[in-house]
Amino acid sequence: MRKNLTKLIFIFTAVLLSVYFLYPTYKDNKYRRDLRDLRGEDSLKYIEEHKSGMHDAKLKRLKLGLDLQGGMRVVLEVDVLKMLELEAKTRDDIFNSTLEEVKREASVSDLSLLDLLREKFEQRGIRLSRYYGSIRDSDDELVSNLEKQSSEAIERGMEIIRNRVDQYGVSEPTIQKLGGRRIIVELPGVTNEAEVRQLLKGTALLEFKLLKDPEVAYKIMEGIDKYLAGKNITDTFLSDGPEQKAKEEQSLNAQLPKTEAEEAKEHPFLFLARPDQRGTGEAYVAEEDREKVMRLLNRDDVKRVIPQDVQFRFSAKHIFISEGKRYYILYTVKKEAELTGGVIVNARATIDPDFNQPIVTMEMNSEGARD
Repeated sequence: MRKNLTKLIFIFTAVLLSVYFLYPTYKDNKYRRDLRDLRGEDSLKYIEEHKSGMHDAKLKRLKLGLDLQGGMRVVLEVDVLKMLELEAKTRDDIFNSTLEEVKREASVSDLSLLDLLREKFEQRGIRLSRYYGSIRDSDDELVSNLEKQSSEAIERGMEIIRNRVDQYGVSEPTIQKLGGRRIIVELPGVTNEAEVRQLLKGTALLEFKLLKDPEVAYKIMEGIDKYLAGKNITDTFLSDGPEQKAKEEQSLNAQLPKTEAEEAKEHPFLFLARPDQRGTGEAYVAEEDREKVMRLLNRDDVKRVIPQDVQFRFSAKHIFISEGKRYYILYTVKKEAELTGGVIVNARATIDPDFNQPIVTMEMNSEGARD
């Protein structure tokens, strides 16, 4: 009897522990089922009422791996060679051919990319300081510095992937480093390969570009507008005399108020991209018109009107809302970047103490700061 009692206690305890550990999973599934049956304000109200319980259940529920739940496992590799190319202060034929050799041998050699690069330069009797750092730096110091930058690049890559996966809404992803260049990403429950590929393969290059002078920016916009309206664009770029300005002012004063259709016909570009009246050189475009504006700017005939050293770029977020429409800024910038992200040695997210808004602070190396 005592032997059976011990077994019963053991079984009873095991059942209680099982119920205890399974209960958060049950609650999490129940919350999910309830939310699927609700719509609009009801779902928002439900989330607000059960926010604490939903969060607690999600944290404590059983975590199912790829073997039980299914999903995707992706192995990514950080392009360290590209980093080495961007970090070089000068690039010539010898440098380019050496990188090509390193690239070919990296797949069959046990040496790291940096060791291969150093070996190739030593074979040619060239010091690393010819392309990296200063002439006072030894090869050991430069290799150590490049290894540090390579490691930081991988950490940044992991952080970028983690942010993208979080925005995608994957539950309990696993992101870890493998070796010196690879990152493993496990996404439980994800089956759409095309979406994941797009999510993870997207690249970003930080560039610092200067805005064109406001007067020049507006002349370019006017030139595009006149070209699209079938007008002569010569005077827009070349004629700034008082007589021309007087004629234009007289012409504008003589016009009667127009309907939107007439204005759009007479000013096909400036009707969509409305110049800032404060003379900042910027223009405002409604969200629904952004695609139209980009289609116009990407037309081959319109590109011939735009100076070759000029690009148009939209603000990442809308600036204001008017009459239910979101408006974005259209910037006129120099095509060539003054600086790239290669000069950034430290960047971190923080909160602006003055406005209590999230900001990113960046620190540049000496070359970037000087430029």
